[in-house]
Formats: sequence, structure tokens, C-alpha cells
Amino acid sequence: MANTLPFNSIDHDRVYKAEDWAWYFATFLANGVFPKPSDGLQVIAYDGMEVRVNVGYAFINGTAFRNPASTSIKLATAEGAQNRIDRIVVRWDLTVRDTYLAVLKGVPSAKPTATALTRNTERWELALADIYVGKGVTGIRTANITDQRFNSAVCGIVKGTVEEIDASVLTKQFNDFFEIYSNAVMDEFSVYKQAMENYLFTIEGVYNQYVAKTEALFTQYETEFTDRYSTFTNTLEEWEAELLKAYTAFVASITLFEGEAEADFNAWFESIKGRLGEDVAGALELEIEQLTAAVEALQGQVQEGTQDIAQSISDLDKRLTSVENGWGINYKHEAVLGLCYLGAAYMAEQHERTEETAILGVAYAGNSYLANNL
Repeated sequence: MANTLPFNSIDHDRVYKAEDWAWYFATFLANGVFPKPSDGLQVIAYDGMEVRVNVGYAFINGTAFRNPASTSIKLATAEGAQNRIDRIVVRWDLTVRDTYLAVLKGVPSAKPTATALTRNTERWELALADIYVGKGVTGIRTANITDQRFNSAVCGIVKGTVEEIDASVLTKQFNDFFEIYSNAVMDEFSVYKQAMENYLFTIEGVYNQYVAKTEALFTQYETEFTDRYSTFTNTLEEWEAELLKAYTAFVASITLFEGEAEADFNAWFESIKGRLGEDVAGALELEIEQLTAAVEALQGQVQEGTQDIAQSISDLDKRLTSVENGWGINYKHEAVLGLCYLGAAYMAEQHERTEETAILGVAYAGNSYLANNL
């Protein structure tokens, strides 16, 4: 390896190797990516598990690297139960005499970290981006990609012999701020989440108590309704039985009364019918017809405006009503039958057996008979 260069060659005595030029350029150009274009070698999400590296340039150990077109890199399928972080790098590889893009697949873990870079005399790597591959995901999003091009600890910007701004400081400040902010947000979210869980738990308890109380009330109401309905049904059945019993007793009493009354009247009538003539009912009917005719005649006179006749008609009408109704006596009662008996006996003993006495006796007996049979 030449210790000084370049000098003209005489008879090929100054033959320079690639490593000679490499150390030469390395003296005034530091490792990193070139700042132009600004998105040079930037890693972006593309489709599914595929990402792409933009056109750009890098410089490693005096050797230049160019990515002339957008390059596609497909990451391995996500793990089923754990997360990992894959790292996209530009690798300087002396063993194969090449500089190229490569993927450092991360180790699956609940809290994954990016794989460390290899940096020795035969291999040197610059990290372009770290990609968070969550468990079970089927696609990479922009939010999953952390750009490391400006982080001088793992990559950085190509600088000249006069060192310019150290981007690692800005990157570290930004990463620290983002980490602090993220932790603060996560802490607030954890507090909010816990408060919401407590609130939902309280609401759930209140709801469960309401449901239990409502169900208990419905059960109570159903039981009370069933009991009251059963009591009401039993009461109605008892009332129905009592009414039926009372009605049966009443019908029996009426039947007995009618039988006894009819027997008593028939016996009495048999005892007096020889004294009054052969056709008692006919005589009563004849008298009623005569009275009715008289009433009709008087009603005709009333229509002509005679007040006295109207009064007479009224009196005759009352008499007729009294005769038809048996003079207002309730012949269905046993006491009335007794009065009929006493009246007939009294007239037989106290009055002469004239036609008028016979008619009055027949009237009593006939009205009693009619009241019990018509």
C-alpha cells in the first residue's frame, strides 16, 4: 500500500491500489449518507411487508456507494406471538469487494431491540432505518419506520475535513423528547384507561343491581298476583256455592209454600163451594165484566168533559183495581190464607146467608184462588 500519492509512474513503479485511494478519500470525507437529495436512501413503506429504498449515495471507509433506482426489499413474515425490529443497512463488505443494501432481521421479543451493527476491518454497516414489525401484522406502515440516516451513532451525514453540524445531537434530542413525550402520553393514557375501567366497573355494578332489583320486584309482583288471583278465584267459588245453596233453599221453600198454599186453599174451597153455588169463577168474571163495562161508559162521559163522571169513573176504577188485585191482599202469604179462612168463617157465623154474603165470600175465595193460580 502506498503511503503517499499520487505520483507519476515510471516503468509502472507507481501502481496504486483501490485501498490506496480509499484511505486517501477517507482523510477528508467521513462515513455516512450524502445530504443531497434530502430523501436520498430514505426507507419508505410500500406494499404489505415490502419497503423501498430511495435513490441516493453513501460513503464508507473511502468507498462510495450509489443506489441508482428505488430498490425494493421484502421483510420476513411477522411473528405470531412476539414483535421484532428489522434494520435496513448499507454494508461495506471487503470480503466480497462490494457495498450493498441488506436487512438485519431482529430477534422476536416482547420488548424487541434492533440488531447491533457490524463494524470491523472487513465489514462496516450504516443503518438507514429501523422497522418495527408487530406480531401478526401483514403490512408495514410509515409509522412503523424510524429514519436513522441523521443519527451519527449508527449512520450520519457525510462531512468534510472541517466538521459541520453533528446531526447525532439533534437526533438524540429529538429521540429523547419523543421518548419523554411518548412516556407522558402513555402515563396519561394509563390513568385515563384505569379511570374508565373503574367507571365502567361501577356502571356495570349499578346496572347489575338494577337488573337484580327489577327481577326481584317482578318475581314478588308475580307471586302476589298469583296469590291474590287464587284467593279471588276461591272466594268467587265460595260465593257461587253459597248463592247456589241459598237459591236452592229458596226454590225449595217457594215450592213447599206453593204446595201447602194450594192444598190449604183447595181444602177450604171444597168446604164452602157448596154454599156459594156452582160457578164461583163465572160469577167473579161476570162482575168484573160488568164493572169494566161501567168504567168504559164512564170514560166516555169523561171525554165529554163531565167532572163528576170522571170522579165516578175514578172511584169505579179503583174499585175494579181492588177487585182484580184481591183488595190489595197478598194471597201468596200463609197469613192471608188464614184471613180468608177467618173471613169466611166470620161471615158464615155473623151474617145471614144472603146473596150479598155469598158474593163477598166468593170474592174473598176467588181472589185468593186467582192470586195463587193466575
